[in-house]
Amino acid sequence: MHLPFPETGNSAKILPVLCNTGGLKDIPTQQLPQTVEELSLTKNNFPIIKGDAFAGLRVLRKLMMDGNNISTIRPFAFRGLSRLRELSIQHTPLPFIEKFSFAALQNVSVLLLANNKIRYIEGYSFAGTSNIRVILLSNNPLLRIQTHAFSGLTNVVHLIFPYGIRTIEPDAFDGLQHVGLLKLTYMDLSSLQSYTFRGLSYVHSLNIQESDLGILERAAFAGLSHVERLNILNNKIDLIEKLFLRYENNIEMLRFHGNHVLEAPRHARDINLEVNSISAIDNHFPCDCQAHNVLESDFVNGTISDFQKRNFCISPIEYNGKLMNLVDFDLVARCHDNVVQDNLGSGVIGVFTLPTTLFLILLFPMNFFQ
Repeated sequence: MHLPFPETGNSAKILPVLCNTGGLKDIPTQQLPQTVEELSLTKNNFPIIKGDAFAGLRVLRKLMMDGNNISTIRPFAFRGLSRLRELSIQHTPLPFIEKFSFAALQNVSVLLLANNKIRYIEGYSFAGTSNIRVILLSNNPLLRIQTHAFSGLTNVVHLIFPYGIRTIEPDAFDGLQHVGLLKLTYMDLSSLQSYTFRGLSYVHSLNIQESDLGILERAAFAGLSHVERLNILNNKIDLIEKLFLRYENNIEMLRFHGNHVLEAPRHARDINLEVNSISAIDNHFPCDCQAHNVLESDFVNGTISDFQKRNFCISPIEYNGKLMNLVDFDLVARCHDNVVQDNLGSGVIGVFTLPTTLFLILLFPMNFFQ
């Protein structure tokens, strides 16, 4: 550990305290001057950051803990650091972010958590940490974002996630407000679950891109509000159950570009886009009977002809990759299941009576007419 020599007079500088590569197995709080403003504890050997680990260092502004053997950060580990502005914990074996780990960091603006082994984030990990401007989570094997993981964060300028996320639980972003950019890329989801974005509000740009989204569930965007730009870009979507963006969502612009949609919604009304501006181009949609559900939906912001010139077919195989305007959809029948579903109540008797009558005729061919 290297402590700065004290200086006297009005020209005294505040120097950082360096405790690097010292083989420390615990945080030497008692040996540190309470006036320290910058502290570097890199490349030591303490596996656990305990609760209130830095109690007494009330004027600390910058803390660097990179390259340590950190496997656990206990709840309220950094409580009491009311002036801390920058915290860096990178290149460690930290496997997850525990509930309340980074709670009560009232004035931290930069939190660097890149290049760790973080696989999941528990709920309320950042409770009461309301002024973070940048959270860096790149190069972590993050698989799961749990419910309320980012609750309490406000005024985040950039929140960019690493590749490979497999599960985002409902309400994962509940309480996250006033975000500049929320970027989710290269995910491998079985579904974008209902209420994934509930409670997320006042976002300049929400980007969902270059991902396998699986099934886009019917209420995936329910509860999302005040988004200037919702960008759904270059994803693979197995099925759109429903895509509802209501007026109360207050979404200024939807950009639905470059997506590969394997199965369209069952009905055109399952796409309800009450959005100020819609742009749907360079997508690949089914060009079989399902195409009618797309062409009659709110995806078409303008003429059907223009939409067909700017989007492509994904199926059937003979039309894969070709523009939709090469298909004469007047010759393509509507999907039978949809026709039956639309007529349930009026035609249901006819649908089921005929097979029953035929069954009786076949069962009693000789005696039926005697």
